Amino acid sequence: TPMFNAAAKNPSTLLDRARPRWGGGRVGEVIDRVKTTVDRVEEITRETKEAFELFRPFTIENAYVFRSDNIRSLFERIIKDEQSLLIWNPEKFDWYDYWINIHLPGLKKWVFPTLEEDMRAQPKRVYTYRDLLELFETSTKRHATRVAMRLERDGRKEQYTYADVRELATRAAAFLASEGIKPGARVMLFSHNAPEWGMTYFGALKAGASCIPVDPESSTDEIINFARAGDAAAIILSRKLDQEHSNLRQRLADEGLKLHVWTFDDVFALPDEETEDQRIALLPMKVQAQSVASLIFTSGTTGNPKGVMLSHRNLTSMVSMLSSVFDMSTRDGVLSVLPLHHTFEFSTGFLTPLSRGAQITYLPELTSDALARAIKNGHVTGMVGVPALWELLHRRIKTRLYERSDWIGKTADLLIKANAWVREQTPLNLGPFVFYPIHEGLGGRIRYFISGGSALNEKIQQDFQGLGFTILEGYGLTEASPVLTVTRPESRMLTGSVGKPLPGVQVKIAEPDVNGVGEVIARGPNVMLGYYDNEEATRSTLIERWLHTGDLGKLDDDGNLYLVGRSKEIIVDTNGKNVYPDELEEVYSNSPYVKELSIVGLPDGLGEKVACLVVADDDYDISLSRADLRRRVEEHFRDVSASLPYFKRVKVLHFTDIELPRTATRKVKRREVLAIMEGLEQSQKVTKASGGSEAARSELRWIIDIVATVSNRPRSEVSQDTRLADLGFDSLMLVELATAIENAGGAISAPERFNEVQDVRELMSVVGRRSATASRKEERARTEERVDSDEIYVPSFVRVAGNVAGDVLQRLFYDKFLKTRYEGQSNIPVHTNFIVAPNHSSHLDMGLTKMALGEAGKDLVALAAADYFFDNKYKRAVMENFTNLVPIERTGSLRQSLRHARSFLNRGYNAVIFPEGTRSLTGKMADFKPVVGYLALASRVGILPVYLVGTHEAMPKGSNIIKNREVGARIGGFLAIEELEEMTKGMARAEAYRLIAARVKHDVENLRDQTRHFFDAKALRSRWKAERRAQIAQKEEVGELVT
Repeated sequence: TPMFNAAAKNPSTLLDRARPRWGGGRVGEVIDRVKTTVDRVEEITRETKEAFELFRPFTIENAYVFRSDNIRSLFERIIKDEQSLLIWNPEKFDWYDYWINIHLPGLKKWVFPTLEEDMRAQPKRVYTYRDLLELFETSTKRHATRVAMRLERDGRKEQYTYADVRELATRAAAFLASEGIKPGARVMLFSHNAPEWGMTYFGALKAGASCIPVDPESSTDEIINFARAGDAAAIILSRKLDQEHSNLRQRLADEGLKLHVWTFDDVFALPDEETEDQRIALLPMKVQAQSVASLIFTSGTTGNPKGVMLSHRNLTSMVSMLSSVFDMSTRDGVLSVLPLHHTFEFSTGFLTPLSRGAQITYLPELTSDALARAIKNGHVTGMVGVPALWELLHRRIKTRLYERSDWIGKTADLLIKANAWVREQTPLNLGPFVFYPIHEGLGGRIRYFISGGSALNEKIQQDFQGLGFTILEGYGLTEASPVLTVTRPESRMLTGSVGKPLPGVQVKIAEPDVNGVGEVIARGPNVMLGYYDNEEATRSTLIERWLHTGDLGKLDDDGNLYLVGRSKEIIVDTNGKNVYPDELEEVYSNSPYVKELSIVGLPDGLGEKVACLVVADDDYDISLSRADLRRRVEEHFRDVSASLPYFKRVKVLHFTDIELPRTATRKVKRREVLAIMEGLEQSQKVTKASGGSEAARSELRWIIDIVATVSNRPRSEVSQDTRLADLGFDSLMLVELATAIENAGGAISAPERFNEVQDVRELMSVVGRRSATASRKEERARTEERVDSDEIYVPSFVRVAGNVAGDVLQRLFYDKFLKTRYEGQSNIPVHTNFIVAPNHSSHLDMGLTKMALGEAGKDLVALAAADYFFDNKYKRAVMENFTNLVPIERTGSLRQSLRHARSFLNRGYNAVIFPEGTRSLTGKMADFKPVVGYLALASRVGILPVYLVGTHEAMPKGSNIIKNREVGARIGGFLAIEELEEMTKGMARAEAYRLIAARVKHDVENLRDQTRHFFDAKALRSRWKAERRAQIAQKEEVGELVT
């Protein structure tokens, strides 16, 4: 059975992809018939397997004895004369005759004739749940044993069934009720995407409360403003964000806000059974369909943010509408990429799959590598995203094709265009066959991508179409829960259209002009209740139950909506995030050097960039030159930007000497400002293009090539003075840029400054370079050597015997030949695993460290350079079988190497890390690298400082002769993870890693000198800040001299 099932699965998947999206004639009929046959084989084998598993306990696993004592007793109670009327003689019963001649004929006569009618596909009708709790209870009970959520976190794979989700949501609800959260209260939810997010959300609803989802990138000021505006009773946040906002509780108290602040650890802590029963008894029996489920604020730090009230009925109606369009079932899985506070992700990527029994996979971090790994390894058939995500995948696919060769890349481009044409003209989709490796690289199960948040680039949409993927585009806004229209899976691709209205939603154009363009208005059961505590805003947006979107659009004859522009002034970036100009203008204008400014959204093909036009105040300080004045303004903008989330920062800054255009009421005319900005941008592009070829011939050509590749821009548009923001860089692209630099043989010398660079020139100052060509050649040579050479096989008995003999010889060598002494072995922790951090000056250091740890040394692994210790088959045979060394690539991805190291720590091993990075030539300690701090905090393990004595004298770097010297190890006090976390509480991560490295080095130096000097973290941080300010001042001084 499993063999037939496996054989049927792959053809069925391929036929699904090749199935006509509309019409199809004979080709479609043939594919349908083949598909029906294959599906039937798969269905029969699955049912057979399920029946077998169902009866396994009764037929194989347990020797059951079936008795009929009770039936016999009842039979004996029947009058003797009447017993002959009931034929009951189990000993003589002919079961074969019964099944063949009685039971099956009965089925054929009474049951089988109705099966076809019963099983015939009916027009799809999706039940609309009364409220979200009915949806939740029904789904979690119906699919109790199925996996609901998956996450790979800290090297461990976690999964939660629907029953688990229900149990944990109930526990959260009981906790909230026991802490005094009453029905109607509002609870803020502040976390990155994780299973705990959804469990906490439904926990709040089960307690009768409403939920206020908050962007995990929000500042402490924004959190406080949301709490005040929403009259929140509590804040629930992840441990990570609790650490990043360590002063939140104090700030809330200072503002006079009396809120509970709990972490997920508090909410999901398991009480005793009696306590939990008492808590559950406090929960309300039901909620009202029109009560508020989510209160979502659409603006941030200053002023009075608008809170959109979405009821239970709004959201269950949205789920019903989406389910009628997207045929999602228990066979599907969704990858959650957008933040869950985003209503688009919440409705489409959370509530809808949850209601259909599908799986949801979460990412531990949003990087291109993690994304590709989750799609390939997880059960992912669909994904919801914004244009920036599809651009990332598109760029990754194209880059991989052209990396193989230009010929392959150009051929693929032609095939993409050809298949796009075929799909447009016929019902066939050849993409899954022609681009099979790409589809398999993305898991091989993708049915469709759904894009929303902002306009999708037409070229990217067409390329995905040509690759054989179906990418659908939707439109909506938070006030509509949030989808209004979406393109359909079965329809042809309409470039530029955002599809037809969802079932039950009415969309029309108000006051259209001669071209049919007007404001898009809509109504339906998904439209919000209104704005919280803001009647005026509600009345101006909801007019006679019609939602006025503020967007301009038109409808074609088939009812497809095309958006033309925005009548509102909200800026929507490539990630679909809303940016409010008024809010930013108030922050950025707070400088005496700024006379006036205006912030607008500058279109860039994928969304809008936050752009600002400034009029500098010439009269404030007449001693300043025009260049100096503008430099002061730029410094002010840089300081303000550093305090804002990335998506809110001004990406494009231009100056003008003329007064900003205003109306009679002195309101800035943003449309005219936008026209001025577009003119300035165009002239700047011309200037940059003229200087691009000169920069391309410079010695730093390699970094310009990388920036151009990652940003998917022509190389002529990139020069040393090009601002990364002008190329569309966001936080996601910066991570990809870092990976691309490492893959090209570069190294980031100042990670703490990397995310702050403004232009290519600043990027060059934080990146070190090796020849990219040489790096590729070396890597290719190593790969070819490994492929071409046969690995040496070591039998298991040889490996075991060799390890035993090696341990004995190692102990004799260190104890007898080298006269070894150990101090401080009582400091070795026995209750947890840990990182060992010794100084490093000899190849003897690893063995000495292992011997010094005694029993703890048996679980010790050491990370060793693959290009040194594992560079040929002979070394690999020895190192992999007779040592505890783990290969790590020094020239590969830093993130991959660190993830490899963390995986061992997370599995309970002790790991030795030499924080200096390499052996010392002189025996003197070098600075400890921050990687030891990163591994400690990321894996939540402590650090054991060790000073190794005499190894440099016994065998220095460069020597192959071991001298008979006294060697030893001094083991210092254990630095528990709780101590390290307390020391770095509230600090930026890069500074925290650096401080931990400095602390470890300080302790090793104390061991070396046999002193007990106090480590003054505060003084060290002050010194670092002073050095940083001096560097900035020196840089400015040099800049002025050059000017």
